[in-house]
Amino acid sequence: MNTSKKNVIYTTIVGGYDNLIEQPKYAGWDYVCFTDQKSLGWRTKLGLSNWKIIPFANPGVDNTRYSRMPKLLPHRFLSEYEYSVYIDGNARLINNPTKLLDKLSWPDFGAAYHPFRDNIYDEFTECSALGMDLESTFEKQKNFYLDQGLPNPSQLIENNFLLRRHNQSNISELHEQWWAELLQHSKRDQLSLPYVSWKKNLWPTLMPQDLKHNYFRKKAHYRSFLQRLSNSIKKRLD
Repeated sequence: MNTSKKNVIYTTIVGGYDNLIEQPKYAGWDYVCFTDQKSLGWRTKLGLSNWKIIPFANPGVDNTRYSRMPKLLPHRFLSEYEYSVYIDGNARLINNPTKLLDKLSWPDFGAAYHPFRDNIYDEFTECSALGMDLESTFEKQKNFYLDQGLPNPSQLIENNFLLRRHNQSNISELHEQWWAELLQHSKRDQLSLPYVSWKKNLWPTLMPQDLKHNYFRKKAHYRSFLQRLSNSIKKRLD
């Protein structure tokens, strides 16, 4: 690993979906939060946070896809960094990620096995049952992948903790296609990553959950009062 280049740990918080969680400071890592707000909490207002807050504009998509832009496109947002570690807004690092990356030999793209399912087609069924998007949207996407030849089963990948050498051309090309799939199909990014990985013949290095949990913890997502009210009204109307 070239230690002369900078590395970054980053997250995205938009729409009041999470409160920014302060992280331990690890040498050699910057911390960046992309958000639709100017600051997140008193620490960032007083300049006492490890996080650098970077507001970014919504290009005209729904909030879910808006929040996924930096996650799926780090080469567009973080080109000055050689290596990035993405964590969800409800997550906390509990150990130095450098130790994990040393164990994994600094993969060009790393993620974790899904904790509950190992087949993308089972995930379509689960997401539909939970009402995470329109049933017709999931059915159309699933059938498209079957028609394209994506094998059944195909490995499901958990996406809340991503390790990437994001400026490398094959990695950035994969992520551009991943973003295109997210715009074309459902907003569940876990459903499109196996397809683009198969299409590009570029699968992430996958770590077991017990290894990931030595470095990463998450809690339930925070939702602002306005978001909870909006969700409640939407459910009643549905």
